[in-house]
Amino acid sequence: MRVTLFPCGPAANESEIKAFKHLRSCLQSTPGDGEWVLLTNLAFSVTHQLQSDEIDIVAIGAPGVRVIEVKHWTAQWVDARADLAAEEADRITNKARKIGTTLRKIVPNLPHVDGAILLTQEPSKVRRLVGRDMRGVRCYSLNEWKGAIGFDSSIALTPQQVTRLSHALEPKSAVAMDGSLRRLAGYVNLELQTPKEEWFHRIYKGTHSARQDRVVLHLYDLSASDERNVETKARREYDALHRLQLHAWAPRILDSYQDTPGYTGEMFFFTVVDPAAPCIEERTSDVSWETAARLAFARSAVRALDELHKPGTGGEPMVHRNLTPKSLSEKSSWVV
Repeated sequence: MRVTLFPCGPAANESEIKAFKHLRSCLQSTPGDGEWVLLTNLAFSVTHQLQSDEIDIVAIGAPGVRVIEVKHWTAQWVDARADLAAEEADRITNKARKIGTTLRKIVPNLPHVDGAILLTQEPSKVRRLVGRDMRGVRCYSLNEWKGAIGFDSSIALTPQQVTRLSHALEPKSAVAMDGSLRRLAGYVNLELQTPKEEWFHRIYKGTHSARQDRVVLHLYDLSASDERNVETKARREYDALHRLQLHAWAPRILDSYQDTPGYTGEMFFFTVVDPAAPCIEERTSDVSWETAARLAFARSAVRALDELHKPGTGGEPMVHRNLTPKSLSEKSSWVV
């Protein structure tokens, strides 16, 4: 089976990359001369006046077109957050409807475009979800990939129509799947500060599109870790930082720890105000930083460290692991 994968934008998390590779591998290893096109991380809008929908996968093949959202949900999470899962299902239906309306202008007899949820957790963890219908959107595990893309449905499109439809959606230029997000949760011009190979905890610097706040954004991808307490681990830094907010030298939290829009239950983020000051490692080589100013900073840093070591809220002392010249900012002795 021939398959072409067009990465239309950067993958947001490890779960998406796992799903893309799985679908491509399974299609390529399936006997036959059919042709499939997978458009991944597609930003789609009916008009330029509306904000683009972000679609994980649009699968186009002889049976038709399927809009697929990749989720790292477990059955336990869906049972506990059924209302949020239903909202996500409604969003998928709306995306599928828009894709169908657009492509039907090219192929009037295009079959109904359905939405589907492809679950990337181990099949044993999503067994109770497989085949479940949520607001008209069905869930599939990686083992049921054929159902997710409608592989076994009757033939509806010719190879030429598959190509025409994919060209109608494919953007002019593709972006490599390297995790280099440029916008997220209202923040734009994001610049990755951590190594590209680090997926669980990524740090970006960026600006809010409306308020113009400059922030440091911490993003956690739960699908990048197999640990059982992965969400507890993800919250750890935010919870520690929240306890320090009574101190003037601590970074100021702007957005609290929360679900990332479009990735409910899979990715979480929080932001702190960007101090817009150089770290001490850079500042020490600045000949304009006078001795008196260096001594004043040193005194402030020692006082801050003394406060950090004292028992805080609930009588618990704070343990630090990341006090280095790179993590200390000159501005008010902030830890960055």
